[in-house]
Amino acid sequence: MNVCEAIKTRRSVRVFDQKAISVEDLTEILDCARWSPNASNQQAWRFVVITSQPVKQMLLRFAPGISDTPAAIILICAEEKKSYKEDKLVYMADCAIASQSIMLAAHELGIATCPILSFSKSAWREILEVPEEIELYLAVILGYPGESPSPPKRKDLDCIAFKETYGECWET
Repeated sequence: MNVCEAIKTRRSVRVFDQKAISVEDLTEILDCARWSPNASNQQAWRFVVITSQPVKQMLLRFAPGISDTPAAIILICAEEKKSYKEDKLVYMADCAIASQSIMLAAHELGIATCPILSFSKSAWREILEVPEEIELYLAVILGYPGESPSPPKRKDLDCIAFKETYGECWET
């Protein structure tokens, strides 16, 4: 599968079958995440992988965005360095880019994903014993799909892309 095909065919899946994801596949997904572009090559992101059923069940109590039990959850957080402390957007962008790498790598392996922002950071921090200096940004839930969502409608390019100046319609 080429990159453009992967981007256009990946879907956010929220219903999973209960098949476990192999350690080898999770390792490949994480390896792709660590190759994600990031500000000043700080590589400040950290990935907490949760596969234990009891821990997932605890986390789900504090995550209204997750309705089904996924095979794995990858919490994406960042070890913020004092030199960039003023600019949390840098870390947020790095974590968002890493999440896209995770989702595309998983898609290539036939593993479905969904990014999650609706979870209690304080509860997850406590459950997962994340130190205070580590900022929690988002999670990606992973599993083999239990549903096949239809592609969502997308706006036409001439509505969202402009040539040279804002408002000058993109021409194909």
